[in-house]
Amino acid sequence: MASLAETPITTTLLFANIAISLWAFYGNPIYFQKFSEWPYQIVHEKRYYQMITSAFIHANFMHLLFNMFALYTFGSFLEAFFIQSFGMLPGSLYFFLIYFISLFAGSILTVIFHYNNPQYVAVGASGAVSGIVFSYIIFFPKSMLYVFFIPMPAYIFAVLWIAFSIYGMRSKLGNIGHEAHLGGALGGFISTLILIDGSMKILMGHFN
Repeated sequence: MASLAETPITTTLLFANIAISLWAFYGNPIYFQKFSEWPYQIVHEKRYYQMITSAFIHANFMHLLFNMFALYTFGSFLEAFFIQSFGMLPGSLYFFLIYFISLFAGSILTVIFHYNNPQYVAVGASGAVSGIVFSYIIFFPKSMLYVFFIPMPAYIFAVLWIAFSIYGMRSKLGNIGHEAHLGGALGGFISTLILIDGSMKILMGHFN
């Protein structure tokens, strides 16, 4: 795992998420209300900025901690891998684009499914982080991940993550943004295949 000093975009995103989330926790409560993702407001009141701002605030400290741990774990490794493969500026730019494309994909899918529900609200970097994880899986599909202390290859985790997200969307399981998770994962996966030349060949090469 690379140090934060070697991965400027990951480091910036970590500090931005933590700082803005703390600001939302301890500032005027109106900030949390205004900058969260309310799909109904985005469509009917044209508050498009919420699709970005909501990804930098979190529901509580555990939500923030979980997302930032995942961002640090996968983000620093992936950005360092891109930098090593393509150079500092192109590598970090690829990482930046994949992160924000994933963010938008998660937000868009959330809006599509909930734009007629005035009560639905979503926050957190989960969509963007899901995209980073799925981008990582393209290059390292057989690396071992530990899910609730259970080891499994990354590609198995990807299949389970997609299946669980779809199930969660259909059953409205828990207070979880399953749409953001699914949209972000697909956004990260597809954007990586488009942006990184030869990434599909790398993925398939792991299974030949």
